[in-house]
Amino acid sequence: MAQLKKLHMADKLEDLEKWTEIKDVRNKSMKILLNTARKLYLTAEQYRRDGDQELAYITYVKYFNMLAAIREKSDYNQHKLTVRQVLGDTESNRRIMDTLELLSKSLSTRYEQLMPPENQNGADTMNLPLPPGEPIGEPSTLATTTPTYAQLGLISCEELFQRMQQNSVLVMDCRSSADYENSHLTYYCAFNVPEELIMPGMSAGKLQARLSSSAKAAWASRSVKESVVLMDWNTKDAQPAGNAAIYTLLDILKNWDPDVTYRSPIQILEGGYEFFIMMYPTHCTNPSVQPPQQNNNDIETIDDIEYPSINDITMKEDIMNAPNVMHKQRPSINRANKPAAVRTYEQSSPNQQQQQQPAEPQDNPINDIIRDQTVLLQRAHHNDMLLDTAAKKWQSIIELKQLHAEGAVLSYPEQEVLYNILQLESKAEDYKIENNRLRDELNRYKEQNAMQYLQNDDETTKRIESKIQERQQLDEQHERDRLEREHQLSIARAAKKHYKPPAETNAARPLTPTGDALNNAFNELPQTIVSEEPAIRPAYDRSTKPQSRNVETTAPRVRDFSPVIGHNVGRGLTGLKNLGNTCYMNSILQCLSNTPQLMEFCVSDKYKNYICRRNKTNGQVIEEVAALIKELWNGQYKCVASRDLRYVVGQYQKIFRGVDQQDSHEFLTILMDWLHSDLQTLRVPRQREVISASEKAWMEFTKSQESLILHLFYGQIKSTVKCVTCTKESATYECFSNLSLELPANANLCYLNQCMDMYFSGEKIHGWNCPNCKTKRDAIKKLDISKLPPVLVIHLKRFYADPSNPGAYIKKQNYLQFPLDNLDMKPYIARAESRAVTPKTYQLYAVSNHYGTMEGGHYTAFCKSAHYGRWYKFDDQVVSPLDTSNVVSSAAYILFYTWLPPMQLSIS
Repeated sequence: MAQLKKLHMADKLEDLEKWTEIKDVRNKSMKILLNTARKLYLTAEQYRRDGDQELAYITYVKYFNMLAAIREKSDYNQHKLTVRQVLGDTESNRRIMDTLELLSKSLSTRYEQLMPPENQNGADTMNLPLPPGEPIGEPSTLATTTPTYAQLGLISCEELFQRMQQNSVLVMDCRSSADYENSHLTYYCAFNVPEELIMPGMSAGKLQARLSSSAKAAWASRSVKESVVLMDWNTKDAQPAGNAAIYTLLDILKNWDPDVTYRSPIQILEGGYEFFIMMYPTHCTNPSVQPPQQNNNDIETIDDIEYPSINDITMKEDIMNAPNVMHKQRPSINRANKPAAVRTYEQSSPNQQQQQQPAEPQDNPINDIIRDQTVLLQRAHHNDMLLDTAAKKWQSIIELKQLHAEGAVLSYPEQEVLYNILQLESKAEDYKIENNRLRDELNRYKEQNAMQYLQNDDETTKRIESKIQERQQLDEQHERDRLEREHQLSIARAAKKHYKPPAETNAARPLTPTGDALNNAFNELPQTIVSEEPAIRPAYDRSTKPQSRNVETTAPRVRDFSPVIGHNVGRGLTGLKNLGNTCYMNSILQCLSNTPQLMEFCVSDKYKNYICRRNKTNGQVIEEVAALIKELWNGQYKCVASRDLRYVVGQYQKIFRGVDQQDSHEFLTILMDWLHSDLQTLRVPRQREVISASEKAWMEFTKSQESLILHLFYGQIKSTVKCVTCTKESATYECFSNLSLELPANANLCYLNQCMDMYFSGEKIHGWNCPNCKTKRDAIKKLDISKLPPVLVIHLKRFYADPSNPGAYIKKQNYLQFPLDNLDMKPYIARAESRAVTPKTYQLYAVSNHYGTMEGGHYTAFCKSAHYGRWYKFDDQVVSPLDTSNVVSSAAYILFYTWLPPMQLSIS
């Protein structure tokens, strides 16, 4: 451990401040400033590790000065997400500030101790070397992972993983030798210092003598590695309990290892191996291992009673009848695209928080409405022009082909016109909701401020109302046009049933670029598809289906991806061809492909070590999914076809065989079960005799065999039923791979937390057989999450049965506001899960969207690339950048959230 260096910069703390100033950086780009701030932090950390507290203090302060300059830049709102990714969130910077405060106190104490009685200034500070200048403008690459900075004595799993990628860290695992053999890091410079060998009072030399020969070699490298990290099962404190093996090992290395000078302070892995294995399961030898549980009867007893009082349960009717207190939140309009709006917003936003105080004239809330309306009208007008152009193209197609009479098959470019119209109609509906919100907000403003503002703002409000009415008239016209198009399509669908295509068209009609000419809106039957069968079948012999055998003996298979070569195609930015209403499948596959841990598992071929050949699907589904994900991430193709995967899933589920449109949620749920079954080879032995009801239910579901899919996507719901009469509780548990949430009725604008509140609220049930009362009683049923998955998938129940038309379904077009980051799940978890070390805050990384209706619709995906750190739109074979402000829309159908950190992708 580095010793503190002598003070050489100043005689008191105040003298260091002159070195902390930064020059004017207003003309520097945000990228340069972020790189500079990042370098300042890393430099400060290095000074601190070297024991130079003065230079560390100066550089830390310069870092915070640079951070303040970044936040003062006019384009800060545009780059908030990037700033958070590069420099960490508020909690990360709070930890850095804690470090700075410790330095400040230490330096003040040291300066006081050196101060002579005469309080004279030291003369040795006159010819001092300047501290390193700011590295502004130096070339650097922008970090793509989210750094989590270490506290004093602790290191996070994310930072340890980064050091492992750099091969700069030595990891000492002080769990028992049996636990280490059962599961450990795959990192080459991690080794076991068994807890049974660690004894208080030992020296480092004596401990080394008791290690195995391989461990001795690793132990000897502790003096040459940049850092040393200690790890046990679940220590979360820099000062562990005195009876813990990790505490004794830390004491030995710090105080009884005189021959070694460590390059940096020894740190403890925060959360231990238990936390690391949940975040990076593919970098552990047995990710299904379970940590030993502490025997705490008091905790188990508390867990048995989820709600001591019925009054603790929030009822569903209370939530549904409560006034909408969320109306002040707004659909996300990206003011970053309007610099003037940004400046106005930044000037007025601090006053918006003071809603209870009388506003000054310059803080008139009418300005917010004007600003929002200006942005809305500009964006809506642009959408109108695109929609009008697409509608004219569609009308030409209708007239040219006489679809209502002939029922001709659409070419792919013609399908694209229809798909584009569906998406533009969805945007128009979102703008309509925003226009109605402005109307309601204006009416509320007029009611609340009639005496204060109305006389001054009468002309202004009239202009706003006039524009609102103009927009409403356009919205009404769009709705009439939409209904007319829907009428034309319904006529065409009816004509399809009696249409017989001419035989000669089989040879005459050329194939489209995607190998099909299928129309989503018309739900073609197989016999009406031109040249579809030869295009769909993969080019290998179906009679030679893979039999049950080890993966090592599996012969290479020739797959038909029909790739289209592209130029400068980014990795993970390859599109998927539409093979005949397969946009539902394409949307889900792109969301899964952008799940970094799953992608890395497939691209690296690690999945081959875990394939199960004894299940229904014989391991074929994971093989095809992995092969497809590899193609999506090789960076060579503009688009590929998923023919082989489509064929395989059609073998095991007939609804996926034809060309009818299917539900992406149904496909996702079935696919998750297949993938889990194909990889369910990780044996999980029972850790102890007495286990909780939750653990028992989990083991019954997994049959003591788990998979990476289970570890990533599956969680557990606890259903508690409480008797109203005797308050007896009964609990059952059920595993899930996604949550299906109801949308509020009669609400054009709603919020994800409202849907969550409804799903996890109490509900009255009648006639429950109370085991305590021995008779039927009224009871309350309440759901909680007893096990949060690392990847949380949320399905929005947009389709429901039409009561007036048996067999038909209606789609809810609610505009749902959902957070792109910091989705807090703490209000919805059970007591036991609240004590788990896993994070409870999630970040959005993918959305599966549905446009249109049940009769004719289209799916797309919005995904945030972990490789590039930005959002993209995946519309079948077309992939394009997506502005963050467009991620939230009324088309959102399935949301993919995760608490896992972005991975540093190493794709060869």
